[in-house]
Amino acid sequence: MTTIKDVAKKLGVSVSTVSRAMNNHPDIRPETKQEVLEAMKELNYTPNAVARSLIQRRSYTIGLMMPDITDPFLSAMAQGIEEVLSDDGYQVVYGNTSRSREKEESFLLSAAQRKMDGLIITSDFMDSEMIQLLKNLDIPVVFLRRRPPAELEMPFVDVDHYQGSCKAVEYLLSLHHEHIGFIGMPEYSYTGQERYRAYRDTMNKHGIDIHPEGIVFGARSYEGGFQAMAQLASAYSQMTAVFAANDILAIGALEWLAEQKVSVPGQMSIVGFDNLEVSNLHWIKLTTVAQPRKEMGRRAAELLMTMIQTKGSKGSSILFDTELIIRNTCQSHT
Repeated sequence: MTTIKDVAKKLGVSVSTVSRAMNNHPDIRPETKQEVLEAMKELNYTPNAVARSLIQRRSYTIGLMMPDITDPFLSAMAQGIEEVLSDDGYQVVYGNTSRSREKEESFLLSAAQRKMDGLIITSDFMDSEMIQLLKNLDIPVVFLRRRPPAELEMPFVDVDHYQGSCKAVEYLLSLHHEHIGFIGMPEYSYTGQERYRAYRDTMNKHGIDIHPEGIVFGARSYEGGFQAMAQLASAYSQMTAVFAANDILAIGALEWLAEQKVSVPGQMSIVGFDNLEVSNLHWIKLTTVAQPRKEMGRRAAELLMTMIQTKGSKGSSILFDTELIIRNTCQSHT
């Protein structure tokens, strides 16, 4: 088996020179680096990843902790992350936590044991124990689509959920809808809270009372949206429009309306949030709020790489804006 010593012997240089050339050290001339690469290719030498990690004190692995990798929103962000990290020679280790606190804790402990170089996390649970665990990791961490607690000096990459939701509700109000229902995610969800807060504040700003039976929380799935729409229709007969906290809930609501032969947008207007690919299918054409999902993942990975390469850097948080995408599920109420 060819070793780094063989490469050094062929070129008549020291092993340390070959090592520095392989690791792109600034004190090595470009010509020397090229000679080393050509010799490695000629001798069919592949650097040993374990040896490289020992030399550079890096594992070249990044942990990506997500609550549900099957969620199309999260998978799009993961794709952006992989594109950036693979270009930098890093492997992504996935932690699909299934929204389990125990699995989140286990993954974070595993990251420490494996000596991962950094973490990108979308966490559902941030109690005092989890905060302390993150503090003890001593590796760079970027929060993605979540905001870290004040005790953690860690950056985040996210969108302005509040302003995006204000746009959605303002749009329905501009179409003369006043009886607007809300389908929300579980109440512990930060994004769900922000989207509900925007719905509530926007309605209040326009002097419109929120119907006490016009709000349903607790769902994430198509089935959840289906059931929530049934509940709203039964309890809030005056309702002419619905703001759903994500596209999956909105599409579930559309399914119930279709089964009940309720015309959309003729009898009911619907707005979602996320702009998933499915929302643009011909039979759906959902009006929704778009987020730059893949770009969010890319920027989170770039931010983490900067923190790794610049030891001690805290990193600067990134907040993206949203865009209201108007399609076919809303019309003016007369």
